Amino acid sequence: MQSKVLLTGTSGYIGSHLYHMLKEDLDIVTMSKYPEARKANLSWFQGDIFNLEDVEQAMEGIDFAIYYLDPTKRSSKTTEATFTDLNALAADNYARAAEKNQVKAVIYIAGDTKDQETLKILRHYKTPVIVTNTKITRKGIMASDQSSRHDDVRVLARYKIPDTWTLERFVSHYFNYYNDIVPNVSNVRHLDDTYYLRARSMDLVILKQLTDVTNNDRQLFEITAGSLVQQRHDGKGRLEFRRMIETDEIIIGIYDYIPSMPKWFYQFCQSPFHLITTRVFDVEMRIQRFNEDKNNGIIRSYTK
Repeated sequence: MQSKVLLTGTSGYIGSHLYHMLKEDLDIVTMSKYPEARKANLSWFQGDIFNLEDVEQAMEGIDFAIYYLDPTKRSSKTTEATFTDLNALAADNYARAAEKNQVKAVIYIAGDTKDQETLKILRHYKTPVIVTNTKITRKGIMASDQSSRHDDVRVLARYKIPDTWTLERFVSHYFNYYNDIVPNVSNVRHLDDTYYLRARSMDLVILKQLTDVTNNDRQLFEITAGSLVQQRHDGKGRLEFRRMIETDEIIIGIYDYIPSMPKWFYQFCQSPFHLITTRVFDVEMRIQRFNEDKNNGIIRSYTK
């Protein structure tokens, strides 16, 4: 019986070549966000490598999983993230899913500019990691705008937090920070498991919490409604807070979010405003780290 192998990115340059090399000897299962990437007479799962639940489902019954992140990979219509953060999140998803499904091994295609961080993440989990001797050199560059049936947006930002902070405290601080972005205008209403991000009395974005508030590993929210949200029925829009393993870093991710406003409004108004707020929040977190270190008698120089 042939081993069952998960291979992502078969619509890209690297994945398509790997597929043609391996298809005769292995039972290949591919995963892609886009149906048009589906190969004829091939097991296929529609899913996104940046969505943990999708990767976990795709790995059910898999013997081996091949991991690499193709720099030419299509992600979303608009991607506002560095390759480093995208790769870290995808590798973490792959390793978590492999461990959960008791995959025999993750095979890593060496040659990425971020090999060291990728292997650190993959090896943190229980699944054995096999690194190829032959490298496929690739640079960490992701296209910010790509073709897609939906005008979906993906945004990632990574922050360092004070050593003593839990993820719960960080998430609480994040929502409290929104209250102060525009004084007397921006505010957050919290009711049970739902957060309303508002401008005065207008609900801009409504979030429903899907994970336990005390989860110190991952906090997940569904983007359900709001005047800045295009209504959809698949429940895919997400806001996620992910604590990266063995670090004091947290990645905040927005996935499969479709703005309700025209693209020009998002590009020239909404996106720049969000970028400014994320940078100000980064400064805020640096100040929090500095103050905690100072209180503990530690003097550090904080630079970007």
